[in-house]
Amino acid sequence: MPEAISILLAFGIAALAAVILCRLVIFLRIMDAPTEARKTQKAPTPSAGGLGMALAAAIAIVSIAVLTGWPLDTTNIVISAGGLACLALGLADDTLHVPALAKLLLLLAITLGMTLAGARADVLEAWPDAVLNLPMALAVAGSIVWLIVLINAVNFMDGANGLSMGMAAIAAAGLAAVSALIGVWDIALLAAALSGAIGGFLVWNVPGKLFVGDTGALFVGAVLGGLCLELVRLRPDLLFVPPILAMPFLSDVLLTLAWRAKHGKKLFEAHRDHAYQIAIKGGLKHWQVATIHAVWALNAAAIAIIAGVVGGQVPLLAFLVLLLVSTWLHIWVRRVGVKAGLVGVDIP
Repeated sequence: MPEAISILLAFGIAALAAVILCRLVIFLRIMDAPTEARKTQKAPTPSAGGLGMALAAAIAIVSIAVLTGWPLDTTNIVISAGGLACLALGLADDTLHVPALAKLLLLLAITLGMTLAGARADVLEAWPDAVLNLPMALAVAGSIVWLIVLINAVNFMDGANGLSMGMAAIAAAGLAAVSALIGVWDIALLAAALSGAIGGFLVWNVPGKLFVGDTGALFVGAVLGGLCLELVRLRPDLLFVPPILAMPFLSDVLLTLAWRAKHGKKLFEAHRDHAYQIAIKGGLKHWQVATIHAVWALNAAAIAIIAGVVGGQVPLLAFLVLLLVSTWLHIWVRRVGVKAGLVGVDIP
């Protein structure tokens, strides 16, 4: 079976399986109550949809492996294991409420294990022929930072139906497309299965019937981040493709943290100061905010695909342009929010 067909089939199997499995997760009654300032739902809602997504992605990958004899790369197995470890941590937090510091330490331990086992970028090429070979310690440290930031960014943006997971599905699909077009089929397969599984979950998430929970957010962030590292490991010249794909997450989260630090606010305290939260407090509905971000994610994915295929100086230039535009948009939304009294104040 041609690789491209296998990848499309993996996406379809994962999507269908996720629709069914996420419906079953709703029966588990793992509930997410609106007990924190950053949460916007009015009543307890079934959560931990990541259980259905992870199982659906696994079913898709195993199905393709059985049907085609597809051998999976060892590093991708490491990434999958790291994702499952993050899923277990997220499930513990959704059900037992793990303290923030303990969760961070456990995430550091998981990501350390992933990077030591091979999920890391050892060589960077920001510009053609500008190659930097990193010592192992620095490669591990940098890869851990990337994973921790992306995992938490996916989790922090999970505050409106269809928002975070919608962007993650598009980013994973973009990564699958880039990988397929340059012939890195193992990454394409896993990314397509992840995107399909998230898509199936969104059937229940968009209408507000099921949340992904930390269970799913940590899993998705770890797998997506790990696959991005694998892309850079195999193709150091595509260093800026992953941050282009993740820009809709990273720009909001990092600029919001910078704003809170500047104004003396606690960085790890639950809040509603993200740009998407300002939009919701300003009167936009969840689906409107999610749609706006989905369009932004689609643009980022399209730019990443073009940059990945063209190569050369294009990935860096595309990243810089997207970074400037994202920063400007974020600053504009925040200024409007400050003027309207929507920033730093929670509105019921």
